[in-house]
Amino acid sequence: MNTMILTLLILCYSLVLGIIFTQVLLTAPVVFKVLDDQSASKFLRKIFPRYYLLLFLIILIALLISFLFFEDFDVYLALTAAIFALIGFMIIPITNSARDRGWEKLFKWLHNLSVFNTLIIMIIAILQIFRVTTL
Repeated sequence: MNTMILTLLILCYSLVLGIIFTQVLLTAPVVFKVLDDQSASKFLRKIFPRYYLLLFLIILIALLISFLFFEDFDVYLALTAAIFALIGFMIIPITNSARDRGWEKLFKWLHNLSVFNTLIIMIIAILQIFRVTTL
């Protein structure tokens, strides 16, 4: 396997992990400590669509690399991660609407789905980094 292709795939998944860890460990906790609820809500409503869109676009690059140079298993993993990122992006308006209307059960369920999506994407990224470094 060409080392440049391996490096590109590892870079894609490393970027995905970096974005996730930055959002989970730095951005979200600080927002709730520094901003009032209304300002935090405004900020998060702007950042989360960009978060999922950026994850989706980077994963699409990983999907293309996997499709062209790797096995079907790698393609399926990248496709799964892309679908989870796209779902995360698509549920944001519904999540915001549920919050605005006071539908707390729906909001909590959608928020948990968003967390689950991020977790799946993170697991796939870690798995792929370890998997392709052993090729």
